Amino acid sequence: MEAAQKLLSNLGEQYMNYKILHFSDLHLDTTFSGQQFPLEYGRDRRLNLKAALTRIIAHARESNVNAITVAGDLFDQSFLHPETTEFILQQFELVAPIRVIIAPGEHDQFTNESPYSRLNWPENVDIFYQNKLTRIELASGISLWGASNPSSRKNDLLDGYKPFPGINILLLHVHQEQQRWNSSTVSHANIKQGGFDLALLGGEHIGKGEPDENPLIIYPGSPEPLELDSTPGLHSVVLVEIASEGISVKHLPFQTWEYSTVEIDISHFDSDADIARQIESMLESKYKSAQIAATINLIGKPSYPLNITNIRQAIQTPIHFRLDTDLDLSFDIDQLINEKTVRGLLVQRMMSSIRNSKNERQKVQLLTALNFALYALDGTQVGLYEIKKN
Repeated sequence: MEAAQKLLSNLGEQYMNYKILHFSDLHLDTTFSGQQFPLEYGRDRRLNLKAALTRIIAHARESNVNAITVAGDLFDQSFLHPETTEFILQQFELVAPIRVIIAPGEHDQFTNESPYSRLNWPENVDIFYQNKLTRIELASGISLWGASNPSSRKNDLLDGYKPFPGINILLLHVHQEQQRWNSSTVSHANIKQGGFDLALLGGEHIGKGEPDENPLIIYPGSPEPLELDSTPGLHSVVLVEIASEGISVKHLPFQTWEYSTVEIDISHFDSDADIARQIESMLESKYKSAQIAATINLIGKPSYPLNITNIRQAIQTPIHFRLDTDLDLSFDIDQLINEKTVRGLLVQRMMSSIRNSKNERQKVQLLTALNFALYALDGTQVGLYEIKKN
C-alpha cells in the first residue's frame, strides 16, 4: 500500500477520486433452511436481501462511485427464482453508467447453465468468466484483475501474473484459513509479492481487513448476517477511494437484521402457558424491531413435563424466534440409581451408557431418552425436548 501511495503521488491528477463500492456474499434467494425458524422467516429474509441490493445500488449512486465490485455469491444458483434474476438485471441497469464487475463465487459459479452465461446482462456489467486471472482497465493506470471461483485449479492462480504499470487490484471469491485460501493456492504472501496494491475479496461472511493498518486484503462480510453464529460481526460494504494522496478503504456497516440469543430459566414455572407468556413479555420488552432472529434457550430443571410444541404454538409475536433447550433432568438421578427397583435398574444401565457416550450428541440423546422413560414409568405423557447435563 505504501508503494501505491508513492506512485499515486507522483502520477497526480489522473487518479483524483476514483471510487469503488465493494461487496460480496449477498446470497440472494438462499433458503435459510436448517436454522429451525418458521417458514415465514425464510421468506422475510429473502425479501430483506433484495432490499439490501437496492440499498447498495442507492449508496453507490449517492457516493458517486465509478464502479461496483462483487466478489462472488451474489445469489444462490440452486434456488434462484426467475423473478430474482430479472430484479438483479434491473438493479444493475438502473445504476448505469456506474460499472458493475463480478467475480463469480461458489454458489453462483460461472457455468454454461448459469445466469451469468444465459442472460443478457446490461452493458455496464462485466463478469470474470474464466478461472484464470484476466484484466479489466478501470481507468488509465488502474487495473482490476479477477477470475471466477478458482476451486478447480490445481496450480497457483498467480502463475504467470505480471502487474501492469500503475495500480493493480485483485477481485476474487476465496476462503481464508490460517492465512491460506482453501479454494486455491493464493496466499497473503502471494498477493503481496505479486505486486497487488489491494485485494477485494469475498467468501468470508464476517468482514475484516488485513493488516489492521493500511489493509492489503479486504473482506466486506455478507451485507446481512446469514448464520446463527454471525452476530456479532462486521457486515459491511466497502468504499475504496483512489486519489493522489493514496488508497483509502472504509468499511460501511450495512446490516439491518440481527441474530440474538437469550436464556430463560423455566425451573419455577408450572405450565406451558406461563412459559409462553414469559417469552412473549421478554420479546416485547427486549426487541423494538421485528428484524430479529431470536434463539430462546430454555434452561433449568423442569418442575413438570413441559411440551415444547405447545409452548411454541402459544407464543404470539411478530419476532422470528426458535426454541432451544439446555435443560437438566427432572429427576434426582443420584437417589434413583440406588433404588432396588425396575426404575433403579433402568437408571443404572442408562447412566452407564451415558458415561460411555461416543460424543456430545449421543449423550444428549441418551439423557433425553432417560428423562422420557422416567416420566413414562410415572404414567406421564411428555413432549419432545432435549436434556443437556454435564
